[in-house]
Amino acid sequence: MKKPNFYFGEFKQYDKIFITADNGVDVENVTSVAFEGETLYIAQPDCLVEYADGKYKKHNARVSKLFTRSGKLYAAAGNSLAEVKKGKIKKLADFDSPVIDISVALDNSVWLITETKLYLMDNGEFKSIVDLPENTVCLAALDNKSRYGETVYIGCTEEGLLSMKGKRRHWAELTPDMSGVLSKKINCAAIDGLGHLWVGSDEGLNIYDGRNYWFNGNDFYSVPDGSFNDMYFAADGKKYFATNTGVITLIEGKISYFSYGAWLMHPTVTKLAVSDKGTIAAVTPEGISLITSKYMTLAEKAKHYDDYAVKYYTRNEGYQVSRQLRKYGDIESGWLPNSDNDGLFTGLYCASQCFRYAVTGDAEAKANAKKAVEAMIKLTEITGRKGFTARATRYSHEENFGTGNREEWHYCENNSDCEWLGETSSDEMTGHYFAYGIYFDLVADKKEKKKIAEVVKNITDHILENNFHLTDVDGVPTTWANWEPDLLNNDDRWYYERGTNSLEILSFLKTTYHVTGEEKYNEVFDMLIKKHHYAMNCMQYKVEDGHVAHIDDQLDFTNIYPLVVYTENEAHKEIFKMGLTHHWEYERVERSPMFNIVYGALTNNCCDIENAVKSLAEMNLDLVRWPMYNSYRKDIVWDTEQEEMGIPAQLKYPVEYSSRVLVHYDGNQFVCDSGAERFVDINKKEVNRTSTLPGTGANGMRSEMPYIYLLPYWMGRYHGLIGD
Repeated sequence: MKKPNFYFGEFKQYDKIFITADNGVDVENVTSVAFEGETLYIAQPDCLVEYADGKYKKHNARVSKLFTRSGKLYAAAGNSLAEVKKGKIKKLADFDSPVIDISVALDNSVWLITETKLYLMDNGEFKSIVDLPENTVCLAALDNKSRYGETVYIGCTEEGLLSMKGKRRHWAELTPDMSGVLSKKINCAAIDGLGHLWVGSDEGLNIYDGRNYWFNGNDFYSVPDGSFNDMYFAADGKKYFATNTGVITLIEGKISYFSYGAWLMHPTVTKLAVSDKGTIAAVTPEGISLITSKYMTLAEKAKHYDDYAVKYYTRNEGYQVSRQLRKYGDIESGWLPNSDNDGLFTGLYCASQCFRYAVTGDAEAKANAKKAVEAMIKLTEITGRKGFTARATRYSHEENFGTGNREEWHYCENNSDCEWLGETSSDEMTGHYFAYGIYFDLVADKKEKKKIAEVVKNITDHILENNFHLTDVDGVPTTWANWEPDLLNNDDRWYYERGTNSLEILSFLKTTYHVTGEEKYNEVFDMLIKKHHYAMNCMQYKVEDGHVAHIDDQLDFTNIYPLVVYTENEAHKEIFKMGLTHHWEYERVERSPMFNIVYGALTNNCCDIENAVKSLAEMNLDLVRWPMYNSYRKDIVWDTEQEEMGIPAQLKYPVEYSSRVLVHYDGNQFVCDSGAERFVDINKKEVNRTSTLPGTGANGMRSEMPYIYLLPYWMGRYHGLIGD
């Protein structure tokens, strides 16, 4: 049966640049930002900074505020209004006090406020209209058609929102006790294309029809409470807001978040600007974020990660490991340590390149897969114990060589400059068998098939000869590599591993039979099912755990794939698919690319492929594990089931991938905040705040492996779930 093929097309991929004091910008004293085309101007007390294409230029001009209005860039320079063109400032008008704001109304009438007066441009000159209250900070004008001027609004930090009215021009107050405005501390205001007034205050967002109807932030599905500090409305109606919990966009009716960590250096955004192409400049107390976007396809994004994997994550012989960073968020500053699971993650990457080669015939994909599989084979050959596989290797030129648990690190025979790590787990073997089978089927030539069959046979024979255990060089079984029937079925201490480890050994045996053709592995497979009910153990192998423990989730989806693919008996497959379907239904809420695509590849059921590719599209390009801050959002739902286990509550439904703490598929996708503890009180109206879950390491000092995109993407392509 041909599977449905989902074509996602182009999507908007966001990225960012952080502008800090290291770039010569006085970030603590930035007063304003604005764009001229795609060139960003930054106003600070001593100069005007121009930024374009990664280059900075300082202009000897003192500008207090910048305004982009009707395609032109204006500047407040003391008591003067000026126009900025390519860094040159041309004075347009002088006033008695500093210029505060300028507004171009829907009828193109031009209004301006200084610290003391409201002005209207008439025949090229600004005419004084009426005096202003103190602490006036913003202006929004609808038009110049009203006889009495009720369509001009100002916002003050003490007097609140005021509307001009009357033949004898004066200001009418719109107060919280008499109208729907939320606060008397107004920060920003703007008129939309329909003539509605949008008001940002320290208490949130309001929309006003100009008479008696108010629509406020509490009426929005997911606009957060708290301070709205600035706003920008593009000519096409797209809206952008600076808040004390990040940047919010309202585009095509959808509210999206750019929050602390992945997008901002601090949650509080004081000022923002937006270019003609939609680039966002967001000013925070710790730096300016330049949030860029471009249209990409999933294939183009895969190319980015394929190149990334080779350049930044390939260690020594070809192992894939996460990158540790020496400088916050800086991928170039990173280095590659060994991990406890070099074989597992290298196997997942290897499989991605095998699928890529099968889809594209790309020689680079074949070379990547070959390098990875040869590195994995070395892990089995280096230990000196037939069939026993090391977790990792390490060389004398690398950081941390000679450190660690010296009972488990062993120097290689005849090479004291190399050491390997034992105490190998079942996780490692999952990655090895998964990759060996897929490489055997999709990439290997005749000679390589023979080599893989030999290695797989040696590992499986080692497990069988040691009563379904891996035993280390000291002859002692390793802690987690246990598939012994008596322990899994009869020892309650192995209750949580019963299903997963049963699934593992059945998968290993089927893979071994597939690559060797030796019937004895099928005989052991049948024995475990008939005598020790391992197939029944797999009927519901996932132990529901409140979505707290996730390490086995990745392992289970990795093991079920070869088990179903290589099992010849359709009745057996149906049993295994019972466990798969139960597991997928339980994890479906994660919107996981890997889990959804494995499920779709192995069944003809709906696998939420649209959610899978949407998650792939949302992944940030740099793969840095940024700190994250989401608890201010109204669209989140807390799950308190974990509190019964003594664990802080977490999210019931994970947020979008671009706002998640980035972890592998064995990590917790339900974490709300991490690394943002110092901002716990930043939103005074916070009511659902909970402690962050420990152990996520979200500090901007690590970048995760690209297999989290590449494996589901190329597997989806191979199985016809994702179109080109």
